[in-house]
Amino acid sequence: MTTHLRPPKPPRPEPVPRVRSCLIDRLAPEDVPMFWDRIAQHLPLVEAVESSAPGEGPGEVVVTFCWRDRDAEQVLLFANRLTDETQLADTLLERHGDTDLWHASFRMRADWRASYAFLIKRPGEPAPWVGDGHVGLRAALDRGLPDPRNPDSCENRAGTRQSVVSLPDAPEQRWLSRRLDVPAGAVVRHEGPDGREVWLYDPADVPADVPLPLVVALDGEVWTSRQSLPTTLDNLIADGMIPPVRAVLPSSGDRETRWAELGNDGGSTYVADELVPWTRTLRAVEERVVVVGQSLGGLTALRVGLARPDVVRGVASQSASLWLDDLAELVRAGVDTRIHLAWGLQEWVLDAPHRALADQLVEAGIDVEAAPVNGGHDYAWWRGTVADGLRALLG
Repeated sequence: MTTHLRPPKPPRPEPVPRVRSCLIDRLAPEDVPMFWDRIAQHLPLVEAVESSAPGEGPGEVVVTFCWRDRDAEQVLLFANRLTDETQLADTLLERHGDTDLWHASFRMRADWRASYAFLIKRPGEPAPWVGDGHVGLRAALDRGLPDPRNPDSCENRAGTRQSVVSLPDAPEQRWLSRRLDVPAGAVVRHEGPDGREVWLYDPADVPADVPLPLVVALDGEVWTSRQSLPTTLDNLIADGMIPPVRAVLPSSGDRETRWAELGNDGGSTYVADELVPWTRTLRAVEERVVVVGQSLGGLTALRVGLARPDVVRGVASQSASLWLDDLAELVRAGVDTRIHLAWGLQEWVLDAPHRALADQLVEAGIDVEAAPVNGGHDYAWWRGTVADGLRALLG
């Protein structure tokens, strides 16, 4: 059974890059009200550091996370894959004297993007991040508070809103948001071939009987609510980045169902033998099928693309759970499937396996575009980079 498997939790291979903020260190306690009124209108703070020499890669900045709270006893920053769940003390905020300003600063590459939230310990109460084992810790971390001075946010799988830090050189997410001048496609909820919720997307202004390429997007309940893949498709089509497409977005169900299906071959069998044939009975679609997935969904997308090239012609995988399966046997078979392989450079469990998989795909003669992103295991960048995968496969 795979339903009780959990990702490995080794500690960070390198210490959290914690530093001091020159701006905060120069701030006298009596200046803190002015800081909140004038300086901290938009958080987190970003301070320049000495530029890297030419040819040495992206520059770096100091990013400072702040929380305003006179009564807190401790404040924990939970930033996706910056915070190490085995070393939470490394991202506890520091109180600035006897004021209501809590802060923590980190030196990061200027193209970093991540979701983050804060957890607060109140006097006389246990810290919400202590006890209850791994499952309890994850539940507590997933319920952190967003940054009230940062308007950019996304939602995690649990549906909790989290703030997003995007440093100055982070990739632009230009197809993410709804545009008033772009007609919206139709999204209709159905009961799928096995009774689960499935959403079907049809682009605007295309007759229903015109066959179009098909995009299969796993975890459809996320992409039709918390992050809108139909909006991204509308914008990509309007800009001529991809041709008009239809999409089918199946729900992954509850946590146990998701693990049972996407954690093994059941998910790929469902996509190839049930979902795609069912969609063809309802929509006019071409032979060209692209599967999109993240985490366990990314692994399933790779499995079905490598095992069933008779059905799937392209895969856009993001942060695939390669700790479960290195896919070596499927890769050795060699297939005529195009793969856009994206992962986060901050994912210390998945970085090396993704690099190894990219090399193995190249050696097997499989068309792969490796696309590492300076981020974690995170919808903060998945929601934007999914457009890059679709462009690479359909553009």
